[in-house]
Amino acid sequence: GCSSTGSSSSAGAAKSDAPNETELKSLDTPKVAPTRTGEVYLMRGLMDIFSRGMDVIAAKINRSGVYAVSTSYTQWQELADNIVARHKAGKVSYPVIIMGHSLGANDASKMASYLGNRGVKVSYVVMFDPTEPGYVGKNVGKVVNYYIPNGDNRVYKGSGFSGSLQNVAMGNREDITHTTIEKNPGLQ
Repeated sequence: GCSSTGSSSSAGAAKSDAPNETELKSLDTPKVAPTRTGEVYLMRGLMDIFSRGMDVIAAKINRSGVYAVSTSYTQWQELADNIVARHKAGKVSYPVIIMGHSLGANDASKMASYLGNRGVKVSYVVMFDPTEPGYVGKNVGKVVNYYIPNGDNRVYKGSGFSGSLQNVAMGNREDITHTTIEKNPGLQ
C-alpha cells in the first residue's frame, strides 16, 4: 500500500511536482462554475497526503468547466449513495467519471461497480496504481488502470462488464513510482 513514501528529501533536491500549501488551498474551490455536463470524482489514497496529484487533476477539470471533486478514498460509499439518490431523481449530470490513486484506485473500481449495479452508468474509470486487484461490472464504459506491477494489482472484467478495459504497466518507467504516478504530467 501507501504505507511508505519511497521518497527522501535533501538540500538541493529538484523542485517537487507536488503543489505547495498555497496552491493546495486554491485547489479546494473551483474558480469557475460548471459550464459543461459531467461529474468527476477523484479519490486520494492513504492519509490523503501521498495523492495530491488528484487535487491537481480536479482543479484542471474544474477550470475546464466540468464539476470535479477530490476527496479521501474513505468517502466512496457516501459519494456513491448520493449519486444513486440523485440518479433516481433524474439529477445526475452525465457522464460520470471516477478516478483514484492507491487505496483510492482500489475503491474507484468498487464505486464504479456499486453504481453500475444500481443503474448508474459510469462512463470512465481511471486508476493510478491500485494496491490490490479490482473488478468492474455492468454499466461501466471504459476503464484504464495505470499500474506498477506489484503482486496482482490489475483490473478484471466482472459480471456483466461489456466495456473497454486496459491495464497499462508502468514498471519500466524510472520516473514513475507509487507516490508520483498520479502527479506525472503525461498521465494527468
